[in-house]
Amino acid sequence: MPDYPGGDLVVDLLAARGVEHIFSVSGGPLNPIYHGTLRAPVRIVHTRHEAAAAFMAEGTARVTRSPGVCAVTLGPGVTNTVTPALTATRAGVPFLILGGQAPVSLLDKESIMSFDPLPVMRPVTKYAARVVDPARIEECLDAAWTAMTSGRPGPAFLEIPVDVLAGAAPPPAVRRAKSVRYGPGLAAEPAERLGHLISGARRPLLVAGDDILWSAADDALAGAVDHLRVPFVTLRLGRGLVGERHFCCAGVGYLGSNPPLRDAMAEADLVLVVGHEFEADLGYGGLISDEAVVIQSHPDPGVVGKFLRPDLGLVAGSDAVLGALARSDRGGFDRAWCERVARDWRAWRDRATAEPQVDGGGIHPARLSALLEEAMPPGTTFVTSHGNVDFWADPVLRITPPSRYLRAGQSGALGAEIPFGVAAKLASPATTVVVIVGDGGFAFHGLELETALRYGAPIVVVVYDDEKWGAIALPQQRAYGTEIELDLPRRAWWKMVEAMGGHGEYVDDEADLGDALTRALGSGVPALVQVKVPSVEAPYVAYHS
Repeated sequence: MPDYPGGDLVVDLLAARGVEHIFSVSGGPLNPIYHGTLRAPVRIVHTRHEAAAAFMAEGTARVTRSPGVCAVTLGPGVTNTVTPALTATRAGVPFLILGGQAPVSLLDKESIMSFDPLPVMRPVTKYAARVVDPARIEECLDAAWTAMTSGRPGPAFLEIPVDVLAGAAPPPAVRRAKSVRYGPGLAAEPAERLGHLISGARRPLLVAGDDILWSAADDALAGAVDHLRVPFVTLRLGRGLVGERHFCCAGVGYLGSNPPLRDAMAEADLVLVVGHEFEADLGYGGLISDEAVVIQSHPDPGVVGKFLRPDLGLVAGSDAVLGALARSDRGGFDRAWCERVARDWRAWRDRATAEPQVDGGGIHPARLSALLEEAMPPGTTFVTSHGNVDFWADPVLRITPPSRYLRAGQSGALGAEIPFGVAAKLASPATTVVVIVGDGGFAFHGLELETALRYGAPIVVVVYDDEKWGAIALPQQRAYGTEIELDLPRRAWWKMVEAMGGHGEYVDDEADLGDALTRALGSGVPALVQVKVPSVEAPYVAYHS
């Protein structure tokens, strides 16, 4: 082993960029990276599955706003990260996958476990490359980092063969990860046009999206909302960046989860989408009136005009756009309409969460979500995914800074929930982290609670147990009058967690929920509270099926 091998260089470059954890499953080709962590402030977190390691890297990025990192071994280790890479690509989240590989001399010789993963990884990442010389490690890592964090963010894959990691490497360049980059600003002419369109609107609707997170425009969003007093909805990564208890909040920006939003979007004479595209959850803009003015902004020119051509498209960072909004004239707004839009959502939420205890025991999933919100301390991070129970939590949870909301649903993949929760807790140990997951989704990576135990990450997992694959069973029952192999008999997941050394409880009555959550929060170890819920079709599922 040389005095300064490639593995040490990789770790030093990551440390210089603020990386604190590398999520991994052991593999011989990764040993030089593992060795490099002995002399750097970077910790290996050894998970139970490569997909979970990749989800944890993505979860880190969602919490810290900087790319997380996982390192996986060659062959099946790499292919196990394809689904998390797809999830991050659809969500616009940056994280780096470091893939091991056989020595360069054995490439294309079908050595054990080895294959060429680049054709597999390129479609699900923004950047995919192989490093064949230790002298090019820094160059390739810089290229991956730039690709991940430019425009609309996304994941990157970097394969480094074991002999490159073990070979003699040059020291890091003096000018490396200290540079500061800013998103595009807003020139005077489009800013003037923006102000003119705002001043001419009577029924404006603001949609706050992903780039507000990456532009660190939280304060700018709050300032724009307070100045304009405009009804707003929060979408995807924009959730939790401004208080969703604000009197102007009109709920979540998913048409399926927010029935009143459909009316508001059809009635609005100006729809302003900041830092997002007109994706499926916005109906691709199809509900917007032909007479309405549409304004869209994003720093990536490939996003502006995607799916719907706006009247004014701004290729600019969300901080610049929101800053301009906070200086605009709001005098012509129809205050009665603006207040009604927010009030209609609050009334809908109140009705949804007022469901009484159902016959046979259990708590309605909408009511359970509201009770969870009320029981958790300020600043709690909530995690959900893409199942029927998640679609009940989406419109009910009101996320208020400094709380965060990590929803792993853009690709439709299950399995990210618990890894996201573990990553969030490791990144911010003082924060309460609550994972909401269905009884089906839990089984994907429930064993990562053992990882949480090993690394001292006491998250609270609340399993909504309806004994079904509800998102499929309920539309199937509605369409065909029957269900086919979609029952999931109740399993004592809480006892499994207890057997590992965690805390577990089962609840089937609302009267017992509060004390169970208090015990889980106070246990000091990873905890699981399994709650009986009825199988009730969420509005999102009904709307999209």
